[in-house]
Amino acid sequence: MKSSKQHIYFITGASGVGKTTLISQLEEKYSKRSDWLFLHFDSIGVPSEDEMKAIYGSGENWQREMTHLWIQKMLTEYRDKRVVIIEGQVNLYFIKEGFEEYNFVDYTTILFDCNKIVMQERLVNNRMQPELATEQMENWRNLLREQAQTQGVDIIDTSELSKEESVIAFEKILL
Repeated sequence: MKSSKQHIYFITGASGVGKTTLISQLEEKYSKRSDWLFLHFDSIGVPSEDEMKAIYGSGENWQREMTHLWIQKMLTEYRDKRVVIIEGQVNLYFIKEGFEEYNFVDYTTILFDCNKIVMQERLVNNRMQPELATEQMENWRNLLREQAQTQGVDIIDTSELSKEESVIAFEKILL
């Protein structure tokens, strides 16, 4: 482990790349670790686009505010946890900005990614959510990849990885 104090791992990526599956696998594997916490960004609830616009001005502003809120929560309410792993579809710049706001440096951002064909297969056939297999989601996936490359963030391409192999790839960064 990198240090004895708290470290936060923020896993981001588009829908269908394997973030939630990873967290489920990790929760099962590390269930006996009481000093570890696993979080899902969307567990706060995601309002409709109209609600986001009405309250925050845009979906992007909602995401920025919620990212900062999650970071505040992890740094205050969950200080007793040595390892916090959160997953969600989050702009990498919002993650960086949120941690910088608190001068917190013990965090690692990781992008989960896969190719377009695999993403669509997972969304349409595995998750039964064809409404998410859109050009907009593909553009979001591409934007996140560009941000990760620009920031030097680790990218785990799950296109050809099994669930177990995805966990191993993540653990190489974790350990």
